[in-house]
Amino acid sequence: MISYLFQSILFQLLFLIVYDLFLKRDTFFSHNRLYLLITSLLSLVIPFIKIDSFNTLLDSNSIIVLPEIVLGSLNNQSNTNYSYDTVVSLMTVANGYVLITLIIFSVFVIKLIKILKLIHQNPKTIQDNLTIVHLKDTNTAFSFFNYIFLGDTLTTTQRQSVFEHEKIHAKQKHTFDLLWFEVLKIVLWFNPLVYLYQIRISNIHEFLADQNAVKFNKSEYYQQLLQQVFNVKTYAFINPFFNQSLIKKRIIMLQKSKTKQTHLVKYLLLIPMVLGMLVYSSCSNESEATKDPIVNIQTETLDINNSKQIGVDLPFSAIDQSPLFEACKTLVDKDHQKKCFSDQVSNHVLNNFNTKLADNLDLKKGITKVFVSFKISKTGEIIDVMSRAEHPDLEAEANRVINNLPILTPGMHEGKAVDVVYGLPIAFKIK
Repeated sequence: MISYLFQSILFQLLFLIVYDLFLKRDTFFSHNRLYLLITSLLSLVIPFIKIDSFNTLLDSNSIIVLPEIVLGSLNNQSNTNYSYDTVVSLMTVANGYVLITLIIFSVFVIKLIKILKLIHQNPKTIQDNLTIVHLKDTNTAFSFFNYIFLGDTLTTTQRQSVFEHEKIHAKQKHTFDLLWFEVLKIVLWFNPLVYLYQIRISNIHEFLADQNAVKFNKSEYYQQLLQQVFNVKTYAFINPFFNQSLIKKRIIMLQKSKTKQTHLVKYLLLIPMVLGMLVYSSCSNESEATKDPIVNIQTETLDINNSKQIGVDLPFSAIDQSPLFEACKTLVDKDHQKKCFSDQVSNHVLNNFNTKLADNLDLKKGITKVFVSFKISKTGEIIDVMSRAEHPDLEAEANRVINNLPILTPGMHEGKAVDVVYGLPIAFKIK
């Protein structure tokens, strides 16, 4: 879930950056509206899409992650405590999320009820297949679906200009756009980019309505914008006629020359962006282990660093034979060979890693981890051993143990030896 949220937020950020840098100053308001709606949806969908063929785009240093090795005894009690603490922590976060979501949803419902009350309690007339709700003793003006709300203190000229503007909101179904982002705000209230999306779509709605309504009476329309700012309650999912923060932008856009049609080519930026996101999403596989903190990391997408003789990088599952220990040579099935290899590496580390070394390193009590990467070359030798740990002495010990692995039968493909890069997580408890 964390991986999904990270990817979706990252994609939204990239989409918004492109919009702000290349698109928002153009007068292609309808195209920009579609861009914001489509990209807000794509950012949520793309992280779910996994295209296996994109994994071949990974570089030749991709690592085969072996199952985690646990050194020493992590007794049942400590595991139980870890599980309990983890569950309690996750429940606390989940309960907090649900509580805030319910509060925001409740506020949305209250605002919606207020709108419905205005419709029910005030006189209405029909014009151009739209329902005009006449609000008493106010000069507010806004739209909601096919309802246009007009204050009865508006002058006849004002009512005419406002109606033409709000009619565009109603005809083009702008309320659906705003409600879509309201839903996103309810579910993803912690994501600030959703609010930025909603601000931009609201601006586009006003530009679209102005662009069409100004044809009715241009000079009068400008006067209406400049004359005053009406007091409109902010419901987020309505389209108010006058919004003080938008007046200047709307006037600028009304005076702006139409953008040349050749600038439409900028929307083609979506193609490489979406393709890149699909590659990133497909190659960022989230293992089941990351969803459950009690489960160890298991083997993920497997790739090899192929020899120059082969000429291309191949998935590990595609090679004819994995590297073999002496004890694994009698096995034929590739899955059995991989399991045998993993078991032999685990036994070697379990029997040779000096866990007492950590007792004198002044490390925090609890579980610590060392991650080791190494390569089995075309000659079966262990090379390029590197480690990452909380202390250099642990890294040195991990390097020593892995370097002491015996020479193996190298991985083979089409009768030729290939290089294979491995990663190995090692965990043990410091008392």
